[in-house]
Amino acid sequence: MNKKIFIYTALIVLGAALGVGGYYFYAGEASLQGTSSTKSETNKKSETAKKRKVLFWRAPMNPNEIHDAPGKSSMGMELIPVYASGSGAAGVVSVSPVMQQDMNVKIATVKAGELNADVLTNGILVPDEQNEYVATTKIGGWIDKMYINYTGQKVHKGDKLIKIYSPELVAAQEEYLTALAYDNAMKTSGARSNLTKNAIRKLQLLDVTNAEIQHLKETKQVRKYIILTAPFDGTVLYKGVEEGAKINRGTPLLKIANLRNLWVLADIYEYELFKIGLGDPVRVSFDYLPGKSYTGKVSFIYPTLDTKTRTIKVRIDLPNLNGELKPGMFASVDIKGKSFGVYPLVPEQAILRSGLVNTVIVALGGGKFKPVQIELGAYSKGYYQVLSGLKAGKRIVTSAQFLIDSESNLNAALSGFIPSKTNKNAKNKEANAKKEKKDMKGMDMTKKPADKKAGANNSKKSELIRKGSR
Repeated sequence: MNKKIFIYTALIVLGAALGVGGYYFYAGEASLQGTSSTKSETNKKSETAKKRKVLFWRAPMNPNEIHDAPGKSSMGMELIPVYASGSGAAGVVSVSPVMQQDMNVKIATVKAGELNADVLTNGILVPDEQNEYVATTKIGGWIDKMYINYTGQKVHKGDKLIKIYSPELVAAQEEYLTALAYDNAMKTSGARSNLTKNAIRKLQLLDVTNAEIQHLKETKQVRKYIILTAPFDGTVLYKGVEEGAKINRGTPLLKIANLRNLWVLADIYEYELFKIGLGDPVRVSFDYLPGKSYTGKVSFIYPTLDTKTRTIKVRIDLPNLNGELKPGMFASVDIKGKSFGVYPLVPEQAILRSGLVNTVIVALGGGKFKPVQIELGAYSKGYYQVLSGLKAGKRIVTSAQFLIDSESNLNAALSGFIPSKTNKNAKNKEANAKKEKKDMKGMDMTKKPADKKAGANNSKKSELIRKGSR
């Protein structure tokens, strides 16, 4: 009986011992595995931190306080490292989604297309200068009769305009008759014919027609008056004299213009002139005729620029067969310019312009942005052509790009101030060498080292002196 109790007791103790041993064995293995995994995670984090490049160290309470090495700020706080962007590319800036929303960052996709070459401008109707006539005379005299009574009167070709009395014309006719009489009396050619030719030439210079000279030769009757006639159909635009008035040579008396064809003189700004060429189609409309438009073509581009308005005038021919259009009317002009081909187009507000450099901010995705320099072409209606530096399909920032560009420039500038490790080591070595050289200046290199006994005596003396000094 006692033997059985002993055996049972021994088995129970043995089982308990095995259970406790197994528990500690498995607990140790788990702790070892946890420790190894923790160490591996720590090593990974440290390796990741080593791979990331520290741009500079910044004070936590003062962002303007920047250092190139770790340490403490002027306020005694630990400096915070600022790392380069994960992409490793120069000038790349990372902006969190919350910050993008606060900055009101807007992104648009670059599309390829043709630049709008239409030019909208204003113009004024004027008479066709090729169909204008100014009535004047080459002789002085007096207005005997006016056949034109008011400005705006219609005239036809050959209609009488003005009747002029001129003593100078009477004298020239009498001179011609005298020359004819002299020729008849002499009955020879020679000098007599020269006098007649000179008299006829004088009458012609006074605008006397050959038919009138022949009539004078046949009738021998001197005309006291000269009558001016209309050279073509038109409208009187200017009347400068009245009946009975004295006139001098070259005085403008009347101005007549044919209004069946008019000109529109439109002003084109200097920066839009490259869009326009001769023969470009034009649509013209007027406020007094709503819903109606006229078509024409660019017939002439004036060679000079108005320095005050920085505009150049272009001319459009418009037919006016019904007389609806009046000179002086204000016109709205739409010129269909030439095509410039298909290029990537970017909005004006997306471009950062600084002198000769034009920059856009490209969205790389994942909250990363990068400034890219581009070459611009023509401009129209708020868009620029991109000749190089950017392709269609890229996503660019159209709002708040100034903030992103300034941050990118700051990162690039600060990274340029970070000294390399080799430079640091070289500087430290140079400083240590200078310090050692300075310390060795006071040493006497000619003395021999004292023996050990002398050193021991000296140490004893110094010890006694120190004790005595107490």
